[in-house]
Amino acid sequence: MYRSIRFKLAFWYTIVFAFTFVFISWAAYTFIIQTLYDSLDQSIKNEAGWISARFDKHLSREESDQIVKEDILEHASFFPIKEYIEIWDSSGKIYYQSPNLKYEDTLTSHVNVNPEKVPIIKTITTFRNHDIRLIIRKLPRHTVYLAMPTESITSATNQLFKIIAWMGPIVLVLAAIGGTLLAKQSFSKINQVIETAQRINADRLYDRIPEHTAKDEIGKIISTFNDMISRLEFSFNQLKQFSADASHELKTPLTVMRVQLETALDSKVSMNDIRKIVANCLDETLRMNTIIESLLLLSKKDVGQEIIEKKPVDLKHLILQTYDESVIIASQPQISVVLDNLSDANVLGDEQRLRQMLLNLIDNAIKYNHPSGSIHIGMSLDDQFAKITIADTGIGISSSEIPRIFDRFYRIDKARSRELGGSGLGLSIAKLIVDAHGGSISVSSNLNKGSEFTVLLPLSVNS
Repeated sequence: MYRSIRFKLAFWYTIVFAFTFVFISWAAYTFIIQTLYDSLDQSIKNEAGWISARFDKHLSREESDQIVKEDILEHASFFPIKEYIEIWDSSGKIYYQSPNLKYEDTLTSHVNVNPEKVPIIKTITTFRNHDIRLIIRKLPRHTVYLAMPTESITSATNQLFKIIAWMGPIVLVLAAIGGTLLAKQSFSKINQVIETAQRINADRLYDRIPEHTAKDEIGKIISTFNDMISRLEFSFNQLKQFSADASHELKTPLTVMRVQLETALDSKVSMNDIRKIVANCLDETLRMNTIIESLLLLSKKDVGQEIIEKKPVDLKHLILQTYDESVIIASQPQISVVLDNLSDANVLGDEQRLRQMLLNLIDNAIKYNHPSGSIHIGMSLDDQFAKITIADTGIGISSSEIPRIFDRFYRIDKARSRELGGSGLGLSIAKLIVDAHGGSISVSSNLNKGSEFTVLLPLSVNS
């Protein structure tokens, strides 16, 4: 439990919230104290300023000292905050002392200040067991000592401290509860991901996590996880289909060979028949070898292995060689192979794989052509690509089947393909080779009119 991310999130949320509360409380406490002291200092300054102004009037009007003392006493009695006033004359005698002070307990007895450094405001902590805020102001003939108690400040700050002290544990508990609820809510979807991942196996790839409505990180994780499972389901289905098709393709020639060999064991079979059986078994062996080589090539690509070696290849020369071979292959079904204009083009690739790609496309054009049909092979330059076209006058491909013709083991006319020895891997291999060279392959077709395959291969830099 204590190692879970949810616990750590709740714990750190509480810690951060607690530190934030302490910092804000300290800042507020400090600000309030400073504000109260500033307000008290301003009151002290105002009172000292009034006394200074009163003495100015006293000197200008030549009033008696008794009148000045009475005015100071009357003014102080109406001030809302208790104040201690003590005025000394230049001869070192007390000129005026407020009634709340005693001669033996003067303000000067609690402070030792250099007269040259006044006016000054300071806190006295030794006055009658409580703190006072004192201002000292020097006038032409007098020195004024005026103090006010800080009890109003300390009382307010003590109350504030008590409130903060009481609120601290409450806030801490609320922060812990809030952090726990937040972590629980945040990780509820994560738990769904974990539970779904634990349920998923080869037979439950259809499971999905309910999508999260909020577009936050949790929602992105869920969407990404669901997308990953969808890709896995698609890949797994492809793998199962691939395994089934491969087993079927290999099973067919094995069955044929078994039947042929069982027939050969019959004592009544003539030598000529045995030769035919051996020839048929050899054909089936070659067919199986072709299928296995194609499967190995596809599996290498699936696991990320390189299937080509990149060397300079003269495409025009390669197509001319392939043309000679295709004429021989197409001669038996009486299909003519026509060579259209060929541009000079050099690519960086694997000559043997490119030859295999061209022969696969030509073989496909022969198998699905009409008797006495034709095949046209051409090449031109298209920007930075060599454009190879192989067109036939065959049965064509319906628009619904075009997106699937490059799938492994997919056949347009299954009966005709097996009759002619096709495995359904030719176009898949062709596309694989083209993709490995950084090119693209596409097809356009009309039913009963023919198809045209177009291959684009990037030209080498020196072309």
